[in-house]
Amino acid sequence: MKEELKTKDFATLTVAYNDEKVIGGMLKGIEDLHNLVIISTPWRGEHVAFDKTGEIAKRMGAEVVYKNFTCEKDERNFGMNYLEKKGFKYIFIIDTDEYYTKENIYKMMKYISITEADSYLAKNVKVYWKSWKYYFQYRGGTICIKSNHRIAGKRRINQSLKNIMLPNDIILHHFSYSGIEEDMRIKAKTREYIVLNDEWINKYWMNWKFNDNSFKEIKKTKDISEEVLGRYIKSINLLY
Repeated sequence: MKEELKTKDFATLTVAYNDEKVIGGMLKGIEDLHNLVIISTPWRGEHVAFDKTGEIAKRMGAEVVYKNFTCEKDERNFGMNYLEKKGFKYIFIIDTDEYYTKENIYKMMKYISITEADSYLAKNVKVYWKSWKYYFQYRGGTICIKSNHRIAGKRRINQSLKNIMLPNDIILHHFSYSGIEEDMRIKAKTREYIVLNDEWINKYWMNWKFNDNSFKEIKKTKDISEEVLGRYIKSINLLY
């Protein structure tokens, strides 16, 4: 079953720019699939030099394409078209700082293979805050899309198409707001984020203390997967 799902139906698509601290741990959980990593110069801000993201991704078995884009939508749609031509039916859209357990990847594939939808949304997302020790809960981000569709904006496809939620026991571990100040400010200058800019970092992220829920309801992490935590710690220390 695993081999059939891997070779016939599913691939992953990741867009990246200087994500060497997280991409190794992300790819470690999905190496059974065909992984496409597209590396572009920044969508905004100044490009100085590429870090080891591409080198790490290749070492982890991913297919790496260097091609420059000016927005996330165009970069992802290029990848969707590229993977559709390779014969994949479903594409997991995974950011460099999004981690799944291997168990959850196969849960998703099995669920998708017996349902009929155009895209699948995350119902249970733990977004880590400052470090892995804190998180807030999120739901609704697009996780998987049929390869014959294209993205209208961010991860969204046409709303007239059929979108369904994945089961609650499939957990996405998201490390977007976990890291050091320098990394957060680089993200703010180079990426398309709804809230992430220097003003937001100064107001919410830098001055946050536990029990300050002015941005989100932040909770202490009690149940992070040991597999995910181990991969994350190893990755931020550049051990992949």
